[in-house]
Amino acid sequence: MSWMRLFSAAIVIAALLYKIREKSMAEPPMPELDPDPWWGPGEREKGDDSVRNFKIAISNQDLDDLKTRLAMPLRLTPPLENANFTYGMNQNTLKDIVQHWRFKYDWRKREALLNYYPHFMTKIEGLDIHFMRGNAETKGAKDIKVLPLLLIHGWPGSFVEFYDIMPLLTTPQEDSNVVFEVICPSIPGYGFSQGSAKQGLSHLETAQIFLKLMKRLGYDQFYLQGGDWGSIIATSMATMYPENVLGIHLNMFVANSIGPNLKLLLGAFLPSGIVVSYEDQEKLYPLKEKLGMFARETGYLHLQATKPDTIGAALNQNPVSLAAYIMEKFSSWTHKDNYKEVDGGLLHKHFPIDIDKILDNICIYWFTGSITTSMRYYAENFSPKSMANNLDSNPCHVPSAMSAFPHDLLNQPKNFVAHKFYDIVSYSDQLVGGHFAAMERPKLLARDFHQFVNTVEARDNETS
Repeated sequence: MSWMRLFSAAIVIAALLYKIREKSMAEPPMPELDPDPWWGPGEREKGDDSVRNFKIAISNQDLDDLKTRLAMPLRLTPPLENANFTYGMNQNTLKDIVQHWRFKYDWRKREALLNYYPHFMTKIEGLDIHFMRGNAETKGAKDIKVLPLLLIHGWPGSFVEFYDIMPLLTTPQEDSNVVFEVICPSIPGYGFSQGSAKQGLSHLETAQIFLKLMKRLGYDQFYLQGGDWGSIIATSMATMYPENVLGIHLNMFVANSIGPNLKLLLGAFLPSGIVVSYEDQEKLYPLKEKLGMFARETGYLHLQATKPDTIGAALNQNPVSLAAYIMEKFSSWTHKDNYKEVDGGLLHKHFPIDIDKILDNICIYWFTGSITTSMRYYAENFSPKSMANNLDSNPCHVPSAMSAFPHDLLNQPKNFVAHKFYDIVSYSDQLVGGHFAAMERPKLLARDFHQFVNTVEARDNETS
């Protein structure tokens, strides 16, 4: 193809994308949510706006039950020769993990660590919503501004993801003029947050619940940070309630509209630099290879979006099954090549997440019996009603930042996400890290977030 033809094609593409962007400027109406629904069981009850102290305190009976189930003989199928994690959780590795869980992992010690930060409960729209709080500490530092932050987890994570990053957010950091009062809620149906008794609670309804939570705690304006479902919930909040959101910072992000989807296809055929920059090629291409990897890693999504209660019944019955299902995600989502390792990298001394921290997360799912309700969240978000009420074509106007970790499931270039986020303050390509950034690389994530907030605050000061 001659340079003249390439140049002509680029002009046509630019014009087409401009038209797409121009069309998107006519913003569609926001979905209309019931401002006061009841997600609890049965009929609406009298409202209770109290915020109650909560402590993680698993009973001896539940702990003994877990130990009894873990002590049962394992019924495992020997792995195929040299398969490693190609077929999922390697059964030999699972044996080692169960042995560690039984004889080295100490729940009572871990429970004490999990109670280091204060926990609370409050009822919103008929559901008991759990949240953990990290109080800001200025430590006598001058000219430090305290700002509220809503920090949102995803699946198969929980509030457990944030223990290592919490002190990096609540205490003064080098080259930062801010610290954060951190509110870390559990998504409804996850961990200690009550699951909905009724159909229809998606990320949009969760966004409304979390806004009510922040307002109840006295925060009319706040920052947002999230990955996985946390990214989607945060994006919905920033899109629907821009007057309440000071800024949004995401790890794992996607703009799902005609503009970026067209760019994805065109970029696969045109030379790099026309639609997708040289630096961003590896995020998206070779397209066949990337789609193959995405298909390999998202089988769970189809299952959970269609029949969550079926797999939930199996996982909620047996802690070994639950560990196999969740541990495999921590393997494959922290590094794209971990499936080639005999232990999926999980037991390697250089694995970025301590095995006990992953078991903490699994124990939260086990003791609360929340694996089924957590997976129902997929079915609700992929239901026809939810898909029809999505916010893909509604732009987000609040200051935004993206932190792209190379081994995450999905990263889009800046010029893709710009179709959704109209005020991108920063876009950072990290050198290492995957899906569970707050657990794997807390310093990188915290530093990027501090830089973003400092930039936004300085910009606001200049214009005020």
